[in-house]
Amino acid sequence: RHQMHHPTTPTARAAARWGMPTPAAPLDPILADFETYERSRRLAPNTIRNRTSILRTLQASAGRPLLELTTGDMRRYLGRTGVEAGTIRTERTAMQAFYRYAVLEGLRTDDPSSRLDAIESVKGEPRPFTRDQVDAMLTSGAYRKTRAMILLGYYQGFRVSSIARVHGSDIDLDAGAIRTVGKKSKTRTLPLHPLVAELAREMPRDGFWFPARADRTGHIHGASVTNLITRAKLRAGITDPTLTPHSLRHAFGTDLVEEGVDIRVIQVLMMHESLATTQIYTGVSERLRREGIATLPVRKIPQHSGRRAA
Repeated sequence: RHQMHHPTTPTARAAARWGMPTPAAPLDPILADFETYERSRRLAPNTIRNRTSILRTLQASAGRPLLELTTGDMRRYLGRTGVEAGTIRTERTAMQAFYRYAVLEGLRTDDPSSRLDAIESVKGEPRPFTRDQVDAMLTSGAYRKTRAMILLGYYQGFRVSSIARVHGSDIDLDAGAIRTVGKKSKTRTLPLHPLVAELAREMPRDGFWFPARADRTGHIHGASVTNLITRAKLRAGITDPTLTPHSLRHAFGTDLVEEGVDIRVIQVLMMHESLATTQIYTGVSERLRREGIATLPVRKIPQHSGRRAA
């Protein structure tokens, strides 16, 4: 009984002793089992982390265990204001995945998420950085590793999760190629941009380009990449809230369109399974719009209707 009133792990005991905040509570057993199930299905680590985070927040919002929630609980959570449709759709997907698992494992006899209506999501618009903005981020005081992250985002079109895990062994300078892991844990080998090849000669050849700090091993998290690039953006005087580190990827696709690269080639370079997804990322510049409309032939405008002559 006495031990129940004291932290039970060495880390927690040390935190209590020195008056530091107690570490976050361990993952609920049901969510830990769900994570194991998701990993067995070979889902991407980012997807698993995001789903776990969504489910924890849902449980906290409802104030009851996940296995006791109703369809109404989920509808109230999804119906909160100020959240984009794309986010709500992601949250609904996480709920459906969890409750399908709960039914499969015999933890519930019904699936309350099956009665959630589909979420209509408006097709996204590209929000790319301009070339001048990319230059500003590179020249406004960002440290070397942050500059490397920006270059990988713009010249390779990498997501922050792919940037975070770049390893020296992923680079083949002789073949001019770079290996990365895309969505659904698929490994892809892509052409290496000459500027990134030049960068690779300065980065670790046998180690992560962006290793984790402190007592962690491996590479940094994608969230750390987001934070560092965001700081570089603000330091460069870019205040547009719609521009995020992912906008480097939008700029990659948009500028390839601007240079006349075939959309199918862009689809492969961006590692998209659907061409429709690529089209969201690839904006059409004002110059191309004007040039496109100018290709229609010029006709002489008639001064009269021509009815009398007919």
